[in-house]
Amino acid sequence: MSAAKASTVLDFCRADEAEAVMGFIRDHWSARHVLARSRPLFDWQHAEPAAGRCNFVVARDAAEGIVGMLGYIPLSRYDSTLTGAGRETLWLTTWKVRPDRAHGLGLALLRWLQKAHPEAWIGTTGLNPATRGLYDALGYATGLLTRFCLVNPAIGDYALARLPAGFATPPSSGETVLHPLSRGDFRAATEGLGLDAPPQVPLKTRAYVESRYLAHPFYDYRVFLARRGGLAGLVVTRLCAHDGAVALRVVDFLGAPEVLAGAGPALAGLLRDTGAEYLDFYCCGLDDELRAAGLVDCAAVEGLVLPGHFEPFEPRNVPLLYSLRGPAGRRVICKGDADQDRPNMLDEVGA
Repeated sequence: MSAAKASTVLDFCRADEAEAVMGFIRDHWSARHVLARSRPLFDWQHAEPAAGRCNFVVARDAAEGIVGMLGYIPLSRYDSTLTGAGRETLWLTTWKVRPDRAHGLGLALLRWLQKAHPEAWIGTTGLNPATRGLYDALGYATGLLTRFCLVNPAIGDYALARLPAGFATPPSSGETVLHPLSRGDFRAATEGLGLDAPPQVPLKTRAYVESRYLAHPFYDYRVFLARRGGLAGLVVTRLCAHDGAVALRVVDFLGAPEVLAGAGPALAGLLRDTGAEYLDFYCCGLDDELRAAGLVDCAAVEGLVLPGHFEPFEPRNVPLLYSLRGPAGRRVICKGDADQDRPNMLDEVGA
């Protein structure tokens, strides 16, 4: 081992190293990367003031400073009760090592984090296909998130969507009702519905949904309480716009999956109310319920194009791979997990 490599130490990122990590992202990833430009967003996702650190594992060289990094978002930063075995989840985000240190250092960063949090679920969404084999070898479950959709039939001229001839999402039936929730009425409206112990893993709670979405400093998420008889769930949505046209994205779900099976008409109602061209929902673990609701698997429709990126806008379908390692259970993974639903274009540097 060379002296330079021998002097490399892996550790959590100290709070006073935040600017150095941002500089590493700028110099070795992209100067346009939002985490290289926006300290408020960096802090929102990764700062852990109580622990005196940022949620990155860094590789420090005694002479050269940071030469590698692995970012992660613990769900306990949104709900402090999500700690301990079977409760904590770490969603991996930015993973980069300097090219001249690429041999084994990236894997070492991941192994270090796994050892530091042996009780936690660890995973990511939007992983690079080139790293899928690595995750498989390390015992992670990997796969492609299914992208479900509804298309708004009331749109006369689609500016975002490209539909094959004769395509329309089929009508559906169901009795699920969606009640919009504000931050002010969220806790009272969701009390006693079993939403803090849902039948899904990784574990999420009402406090997580409130902190992660309703308190988001940049995005305006809308959260709906889904009710179907005695069943309840929380559906998290966000509107994306380009040149005056709008898409409705479902980014997260918490609760009894069966409530979604009757949600087709209610979701179609959201399309009408918002004037969105389409609704989409990247997820795994909810396939049967969403098909029962009348949603369509986008990948199964040849010629269907529903833009997946809006920051910047790209008129193409975007597949999302996931990885996850943790205890057994009904695994539900959504686009809002990890950092796939984060701002990428903020108006000003430092915003």
